[in-house]
Amino acid sequence: MHNKYILYLSTNTIWGGSEVLWSQSARQFIKKGYRVKAGLRYSFGIVKNFLEKQENFLDLSLKAQQPPILFRILKKLRLITFSAKNLLLDDFKKNKPDLVIISQGNNIEGASLMRDCTLHNIPFITITQLVTLDFWPALQDEQINEIRELYNHAKCNYFVSQKTLLLHEQMIGAPLSNSALIYNPFIKIIPQDIKYPLNKNGFYKVALIGRMETFHKGYDLLIDVIKNEKWKNRPIHFSFFGNGPHVGLLKRLISKNGIVNVSFHSHEDNLGEIWKEHQMLIMPSRMEGQSLSLIEAMRFSRAAIVTDVGGTSELIEDGLNGFIAPYPIAEFIDAAMERAWNKRDEWEQLGLNAEKSIMIKHPADALAYFNDKVEAML
Repeated sequence: MHNKYILYLSTNTIWGGSEVLWSQSARQFIKKGYRVKAGLRYSFGIVKNFLEKQENFLDLSLKAQQPPILFRILKKLRLITFSAKNLLLDDFKKNKPDLVIISQGNNIEGASLMRDCTLHNIPFITITQLVTLDFWPALQDEQINEIRELYNHAKCNYFVSQKTLLLHEQMIGAPLSNSALIYNPFIKIIPQDIKYPLNKNGFYKVALIGRMETFHKGYDLLIDVIKNEKWKNRPIHFSFFGNGPHVGLLKRLISKNGIVNVSFHSHEDNLGEIWKEHQMLIMPSRMEGQSLSLIEAMRFSRAAIVTDVGGTSELIEDGLNGFIAPYPIAEFIDAAMERAWNKRDEWEQLGLNAEKSIMIKHPADALAYFNDKVEAML
């Protein structure tokens, strides 16, 4: 049994792709005998398969405090909705973590947690999955300076793509010297019998995989494209996989525009079932970090149509292993889809190219890559 104690804190309220890295990291350190706890805003039931003891779970949704006045703009934007200072202070006093790992959906969500660690002299690192400048104009120098100082207090700040790191530096107006890149882990098993599927009744099948959130995933942008007659009349089908708050909205938009070559499916954990029937991934996202769905599709030898957000263009090379829309607007997504359609006879080869490129650009064991860095700090 190691004497070192690691506390993981996640700012997300739901389970998603951005939870995979920290949760798998925690699982491995538990197996190694480290003392591990997790502070979360969602239920213990989601993580009890590896965080077996209730006493190792801190419910951050309890005793929630309003953020300090310094973060009122962030609160108004719903980017910080809690400060678990009381619960964390209790744990800091009783146990004092050797390292706190703050996993945040975007680069501001974890600011109050960083602040608590800094005030109580607890070493911490950050994992940032996504950076967007959409709310940047609402931040004043006072907020930006505090965010910059909080990041400077971290032992290291990890970003999942170079573009998200550069956007963060633009947002704070300064280089971030204590930063590094990491990778979201691919943990799925690829069945041996997965092959590129033949067309059924002459139809090409394209998959959309992810939470049904239009402001994030941009699925409404795709609907704006495929409502045009050329896409209605072509032998192509779009399959939506996932759950979320905008399923009803998307179905209404599809019905309103008379689109029939679309189907909706709930979340499918067995990706093999998806890629047995689908030949391409499409991601019309307004924002991304480094999409796990994209990494997984490439590992399954599938090319992708993506918007140039987050780290997508660090993985996709236009015309070689997929197609890139330079901006998340319908006009550019349509153009990228048109280029893909004109090369539809090459989709299988593009998918093979995608598999080769992801094996080069992404470490075979991204989890070990991250955990080795953490263990070196301990």
